[in-house]
Amino acid sequence: MKTYRIQLDPVEVAMLQEVQKVNRDYRDLQVLVSSQIRLEYAKMPKSRQQVAH
Repeated sequence: MKTYRIQLDPVEVAMLQEVQKVNRDYRDLQVLVSSQIRLEYAKMPKSRQQVAH
């Protein structure tokens, strides 16, 4: 597994914290990003998909 770090400005951190209070999808950012990646990958033409899943 590879780790990616993100940097957020304090205003964005505060915004994220407020969003997390009302939207459960944002409480686990790893799951959110992983599922978004899978959705976008599935939209790609089969000829461009190179990763086995």
